[in-house]
Amino acid sequence: MFRLTKDGLKAKSEAQLRDLFQRATREIASNPRLSATFSNASTALLMIRDELARRGISPR
Repeated sequence: MFRLTKDGLKAKSEAQLRDLFQRATREIASNPRLSATFSNASTALLMIRDELARRGISPR
């Protein structure tokens, strides 16, 4: 579901990043811990959180 790159995240607006953050959070919550989907969503969540932090925005 998530195919994100650091450069791709830099081009996204704050609203888009917040939406991706919420989507990744929902994916994590709805999938088993050892699944590939869980792992991919967890990685995406970290990348999104890092980009928000780089911009000085705290995820809500």
